[in-house]
Amino acid sequence: MTDVKNGNLLRGTGPDETLSRLLGRIVHDFNNPLAAIIGFADLLKNPSLAPEKRERYIARIYEQAVKLSQLVENMAFFSAIPPPSLSPVSLSRVVADVCSLRGGGFQGLGIVLRPSIGDQEVTVMADRAAVVRIVHSLLNNAEQVFKENPTLSRREVEVRCSPGPDGGQLDVADSGHGVPEELRERIFEPFFSTRRSGGLGLGLSVSQGLAQQMNGSLVVLPDNDRELGGAVFRLLLRRP
Repeated sequence: MTDVKNGNLLRGTGPDETLSRLLGRIVHDFNNPLAAIIGFADLLKNPSLAPEKRERYIARIYEQAVKLSQLVENMAFFSAIPPPSLSPVSLSRVVADVCSLRGGGFQGLGIVLRPSIGDQEVTVMADRAAVVRIVHSLLNNAEQVFKENPTLSRREVEVRCSPGPDGGQLDVADSGHGVPEELRERIFEPFFSTRRSGGLGLGLSVSQGLAQQMNGSLVVLPDNDRELGGAVFRLLLRRP
């Protein structure tokens, strides 16, 4: 996460150029998941496909469809949409469900995804759909670290769920290079992206906004993870 050029989307450009660059990012971010869905769907047409490959391709199609859904929802977030509806939510169950869905896709990229839930049930006051979106977004962010740094020898992501000071705490840590200090204040800005391949730069911004709407917070920790050595994003939500 070192290239900051893409963060200049709305700086020093006229209205037409800004709109053109924004539309270019939208097209790019939609085309990649669509191409993956079409490709894996085409592979599924093979009647002699091994069952384990069929399951893996189906998991990848689902994962890419989720990304498309999040893109639409992220853009809609900046429109007049109702705030999240809060009720008791099992943060532990959300972590288990999302990691189960994403595990196959991560494995296909050579990334080890480790959910760490523990024995204690962690329940928070939240909107379950919003929490699921946040976890997916943080995993997308971690996945991108390894896609843009293919030579990293250690490729691990850990999702830790535990009781927090006032409710529940969820950490997503990776074994990448971490977030440079000069970027920590900017990575939650709308349309700011460090991806060399482009991107709308809305995922983290929308996730932080959802956390705040649920009376919680989403931050990147100032220090790298002690075990994995990379970035740590922390979601805090209140107890019921």
